[in-house]
Amino acid sequence: MTEALAVDGENLNDDLLAGRAQALALVRQGFAAVSARPEVFTNSLYEDFFTSNPRYRKYFAAGDEARRDERTLEAATRVVAGLDRPGALLPLLRRLALEYRKYGVREPHYRAFAGSVMTALERTIGEAWTYEAAVAWVDELTMVASAMLGIAAEADAQGPAYWEAEVVAVDRMAEDVVRLRVRTAFPYPYQAGQYAAIELGRLPWVWRDFSFAAAPQAGPEDPEHSVLEFHVQRTADGRLSNVVHDELELGDRIRIAAPAGDLAFPAGASRLIAVGHGTGLAPIAALLQDAAAAGDDRPVHVVVGNSLNAAKPAKKTAAAQKAQKAAKAAGKAAAPGSAGSAAAKKAQQAAKAAAESAEAAAGTEGTEGADQEHYLTEHLAELAAAHGNATVVFVGAAEELPQHLDEYVKRLADGGTLSGWGGVAVGSTGTVQACLGVLAAAGADPADVRSDLFG
Repeated sequence: MTEALAVDGENLNDDLLAGRAQALALVRQGFAAVSARPEVFTNSLYEDFFTSNPRYRKYFAAGDEARRDERTLEAATRVVAGLDRPGALLPLLRRLALEYRKYGVREPHYRAFAGSVMTALERTIGEAWTYEAAVAWVDELTMVASAMLGIAAEADAQGPAYWEAEVVAVDRMAEDVVRLRVRTAFPYPYQAGQYAAIELGRLPWVWRDFSFAAAPQAGPEDPEHSVLEFHVQRTADGRLSNVVHDELELGDRIRIAAPAGDLAFPAGASRLIAVGHGTGLAPIAALLQDAAAAGDDRPVHVVVGNSLNAAKPAKKTAAAQKAQKAAKAAGKAAAPGSAGSAAAKKAQQAAKAAAESAEAAAGTEGTEGADQEHYLTEHLAELAAAHGNATVVFVGAAEELPQHLDEYVKRLADGGTLSGWGGVAVGSTGTVQACLGVLAAAGADPADVRSDLFG
């Protein structure tokens, strides 16, 4: 009897696996039709969704239909591709669930949207839409929705979906970058390297992601509140960024979603490299600040690609002069008489790092692309001096960042590899992917190089 049950169990398991494989084949066959006729699918989806659920239209910003459709297709493509790869699918579902959570999306919303997805699939696929295909899609949609609802419920138990905050500063850092500082009504816990979506009272239901540009402050003067900093770059089609640049005023109310992301310097790496361009240097600056505060003095090389209409020549000169002053101050701290002590060694490291950063800041004035020096030049020099073992290198235009990075890491490796190195890469998708390839080719373990992307 036991042997018979075992055989039956094995057969049942085989049948389940075969059924699952057949269902996935039907789903992917149907999605191939969606990929061939994406406009038919998205038009049908949102026409049915808004007709059947007009009260949900408020969650979608008017005039943003192209972006909405693009993101819908991108998410659907990734979900379908990961249906048989839980390791890839679950992190994606987590990110999506937490993104939808700030809109107050709950089970009825998922049910309504899934119903419209089924309608859109039938209209897009046509004659190939069979009963078996419909059952397969229902099963997969149910599985995805259940996982996302579970993730959202877990997050609800840990904290709110968003915090209310007040604008306390809007400062121009460059021609197309402003520093936005806000004070939350209650303490806001986050880690350096993370990001959060923000919504402006002047632009309801429009949420955009921004990285925190400063590490959490230890021992704040007002523990009942948190002051958060974001760097917002103006973009041609950025509705929220344009409001921040042109309309936002002190005292305005905004909402900040719960923090997300796991960008961090890997704990197991002996040496670090951080690569970024544009406002991608904001989370890197936060990580460098956090490392200095935590006493993490592992060597770190910050490789910067310029990509913004940033500081003017006079500002660059001031940045170089300030960095040089930091180098001199660090040098005095390492004066003879205390040699051999831990403090002296750290001061000597700070002097060296500050001197190198000063040289880099001054050197950009005579290099190609000098009119586009990075807006954080001065701040990065200060952070390098505070860290004591950091080197900041400006390599030129962001479009050429992967090539410059390749040249730089070859000099660092000096005929060897970057084995044991780790780090982070932040920037646009193509640039980050190319930089990750450069670091992997140089011998850095891909598992120890974290990445984050912006549009």
